[in-house]
Amino acid sequence: MKKVAVVTGSAKGLGKAIAFSLVEDGFTVVIHFRKSKSDAEKILNLVRKKSPKSIIAFGDLTDEKQVRSMFLQVYKRFGKVDILVNNVGNFLYKEFSKTTNSEFRDIFESNLYSAFLCSRAVVLNMRKQKSGHIINIGSVGAETMTVTEKSTPYFMAKNALYSLTKIMAREEARYGIHVNMISPASLETDIFKAEDFPMGRSANYSDVVKVLKFLTSNDAYYINGANIEVAGGFIPGM
Repeated sequence: MKKVAVVTGSAKGLGKAIAFSLVEDGFTVVIHFRKSKSDAEKILNLVRKKSPKSIIAFGDLTDEKQVRSMFLQVYKRFGKVDILVNNVGNFLYKEFSKTTNSEFRDIFESNLYSAFLCSRAVVLNMRKQKSGHIINIGSVGAETMTVTEKSTPYFMAKNALYSLTKIMAREEARYGIHVNMISPASLETDIFKAEDFPMGRSANYSDVVKVLKFLTSNDAYYINGANIEVAGGFIPGM
């Protein structure tokens, strides 16, 4: 049976690029969406040309019941998950003093709770398999205390996601499970200009995909609990 990958937030952007890459590598892919159903269906039609058993799955991943329901469907259909990519995470560029309580909650929950709940949903079965990869998508600066005027909640959440990556890797390594993090700088659809970056451009989706392929390969067997920045020397706030 083909290996199965779940990519959260894969109807658009980076998640979409990751899903297509995994299909090219022979995976059956679960394309997750929350609001972008039509986009997810379009992607599924393309994906099924190479991976006919791939599916789409709906869920608000900050809601424990919806996470549980989504993964019950995935396991009922496939019986396993080999790779989980926690890609969901909203971004807000707004002064902290003007950030509302609901906006703060959304940024924190979408970036941290979603990864926590989805990881919990797969880890017990990965233990039984004695294998599995969880890849958390972070952000440049996630390893350090990064204070920026207009993205405070986002970096707080990514700092916490880095901590989650570390502790899960430590606890799950004995079961053959790898938990790593990829932290890109601003991506193609984000707010910066090319001249803002030391290497003259933002990170591309393909830059992130190449690192993901490495981390989930046998060549990276002894890499666990790592955070790899895909940032070209970019430092937030400089």
